[in-house]
Amino acid sequence: MQRPTNLKVGDMFRVIRGYNGFELGDIISLKYDDGTAVPYFWNADKSNYYCRSFSDLEPYAKTVRNVQVGDVVIRKIHGAEHMVLKRWKKTVKISYGNNFKNVNGTIYTFDELEEDFTLKDAPEVKQTVLTMSQIAEKFGVDVSTLKIAKE
Repeated sequence: MQRPTNLKVGDMFRVIRGYNGFELGDIISLKYDDGTAVPYFWNADKSNYYCRSFSDLEPYAKTVRNVQVGDVVIRKIHGAEHMVLKRWKKTVKISYGNNFKNVNGTIYTFDELEEDFTLKDAPEVKQTVLTMSQIAEKFGVDVSTLKIAKE
């Protein structure tokens, strides 16, 4: 991966080549942008940080399923904001709606959380819809011979 142009502190990445403090598959976040090709990244619990080249990383989009303590989720039904107060392996505890300090919130499984909530400030996923004819034209093939495999 090349250095992103719109890089900001907190952006998350997945390690695809592990060494020097980060293991393969670790999710890390940008500590600060020093303008180099090898800036500093926090480990998952922010207990330590290391330099890492972007060629060792891939972008990581945050979702409701991987929220962390302090993240805010929005209830789909009425739009109330809830803060993630605790996170365990299979569940999270969130605050009452629009009251981030109340620790008597509700515990949700990640399936329940994903069904009922969205992540505040989640990146918008842009989808591109193409017809078979458009794809065939782009690649200069006959549409009747075109077969598309799903990755």
